[in-house]
Amino acid sequence: MKKKFMLLALLILGGVNVFAEESPVLELKQTVVTSDSFGTPVRETAKNITVISAKEIKERGAKTVDEALQGVPGVVVRKMDGASPMIDLRGSGATAQFNTVILLDGIPVSGLAGFDLNTIPVEEIEKIEVLQGAGAVMYGDGAIGGVVNIITKAPINKNVYGGAGLEVGSWRTIRNNVYLGGKIGDRFLLNASYSGNTSKDYRDRALQYKDKEDKRDSLWLRGKYLLNNGSIAVNYNHSEDKDYYTGSLSKAQFDDNPRQVGSWSGYTYGINDILNAKYNQKINDNIDVFLTGGYYHNRDKFQNNSTGEYFIRPEVKLIYAKDSYVTLGFDYRDGNREFKDDVLVNGVNQKAPDDKRKSYAGYVMNKSTFGNWQFTQGYRREKVKYEYSSKVYDPMTWQLKEIKPQSADYSNNDSFEFGINYLYSDTGNIFFNYTRALRTPTIQDAGAWYGPVKTQKNDIFELGLRDAYKNTSIATSVFYINSKNEIYYDKTNPFSSNNQNFDGKVRRVGAQLSLAHYFDKLTLRERVSYIVPKVKSGIYNGNEFAGVSRWTLNAGATYNIIKGLTANADVYYQSKYYAEDDFDNYFSKGNDYVTVDVSLSYAFENGIELYGGVSNLFDKKYANAVTSTRSTWGAGPRKVYYPADGRSVYAGIKYTF
Repeated sequence: MKKKFMLLALLILGGVNVFAEESPVLELKQTVVTSDSFGTPVRETAKNITVISAKEIKERGAKTVDEALQGVPGVVVRKMDGASPMIDLRGSGATAQFNTVILLDGIPVSGLAGFDLNTIPVEEIEKIEVLQGAGAVMYGDGAIGGVVNIITKAPINKNVYGGAGLEVGSWRTIRNNVYLGGKIGDRFLLNASYSGNTSKDYRDRALQYKDKEDKRDSLWLRGKYLLNNGSIAVNYNHSEDKDYYTGSLSKAQFDDNPRQVGSWSGYTYGINDILNAKYNQKINDNIDVFLTGGYYHNRDKFQNNSTGEYFIRPEVKLIYAKDSYVTLGFDYRDGNREFKDDVLVNGVNQKAPDDKRKSYAGYVMNKSTFGNWQFTQGYRREKVKYEYSSKVYDPMTWQLKEIKPQSADYSNNDSFEFGINYLYSDTGNIFFNYTRALRTPTIQDAGAWYGPVKTQKNDIFELGLRDAYKNTSIATSVFYINSKNEIYYDKTNPFSSNNQNFDGKVRRVGAQLSLAHYFDKLTLRERVSYIVPKVKSGIYNGNEFAGVSRWTLNAGATYNIIKGLTANADVYYQSKYYAEDDFDNYFSKGNDYVTVDVSLSYAFENGIELYGGVSNLFDKKYANAVTSTRSTWGAGPRKVYYPADGRSVYAGIKYTF
């Protein structure tokens, strides 16, 4: 409790009035594209959206996408060794990976198979937009929690520019990047960049991997052609990521030495190729068009499978009055995962069937403005079809007995939203939003399903306020989420583990608050999120939904000591929670923690910058994720822990021209 009071005291102390006005106002005027492809100022959006800028990522010393998202109210990041970070928006728990749509420059990369967020170097990021609870009409199936749109740096309209960087850190970590850009003629902009990363990692290796290093390489090529009242942009990314991991620890092992080798060891090796293109054109004063298309391909060299997905979205914006318009859109996704290796079924080799996913959707969004009042309505109809296979094992020998081809067809997925936004002053707005969001079971869910299959339906109600007063910006909201047919992973039975639907409802009630105070040389940040997730009916009626912390808090400060010299400190707190699969609340809550990150940088006038920092300054021991097992064998039912990194130190140099 003392830790909670310390952080709440920081919030109170941060609320003093000072004199800078420009930064809070600019924060509200910035344009976002996740809630409307054509761009909308934050203040004119009747939705909860947070923007993390490249400047903030740099000042906080974030090294990965998940670190950049840390501290955003309503956002919790879960990590298990060897897997991509899972972004949990508003208490989804263990299924968060399938309840959040991940976009890269507006192209969905989460769907048929998981996408590793950390293959995107933070040096390539212009900003990250986090839309919570209100993305279902634009992005459809899976946007139960919301949308995370990672927007990378576009070519600059400058003759020649570039830079390079080198960083070293704990666990033999080396990061490097180089980029070069320029323009050809008056209209054609180009840039290319490379980022590399090698590390031994915090956890000890198993003997067979003792001398191996994690390795990540990423190459980016971008081109943009400027049109009269529009542009054509094409981006290509190639990345390779090899990550050695070791598994979970028991409580005794975790307390003794969280770095030790866990319950299993292995590695992942993925190769990604992503191509996307965008065309936007203002036809006249009343008509805008936007066309987005892309292709994502992943080769999993360890499991020897290949995943590819095409995506296309044409949109038209028709302006019929001042600040009033209707948007018509259509999107199509076609994905396939091919398994290269044969499988042994009852002693006979056979080819594993491929997984397939297709979806078609049409949607309409309307925004009407009457004085200071803005009203939005949206509707989407989507058809999703899966083809996959489930595996049947012998309960005595655990040998594979049968592969069953399966299919699922969800043809009437209707999502809709309604919003009211009132601009009560030159800087402030208050908004209400209601969204009906849907999620169908994914191929990963369906492969181990139990019972009837139903579509999850979330009804999301939110009331929020944004404003700027003198030196302070504020964004706050309260929300109520009612979930029916919640999809979850049930491990409470020691003899079976299955995905299934809750037979009752889950209710989430919460509130979020973000404050930023801009002094002459000092910026203070306070961010708080509170959520109460309760199961309201069924066999777990009255229990708290597993894997969700009630409190998350962040207090930070950035201080420009002298010209070019900047210091930053951030404190993060997360409260206790039940293990991610402990839906009967069998075990006690645990794993609350406070961590501190600090960094310092000095930028010379000649383009050179020196920087350094410490993550987890006080070497706090905690877990990225806590799950459980109900097995009656060995140690019996118990919680298992996936340790987070301990203290790490880094230093680097950058040069830009």
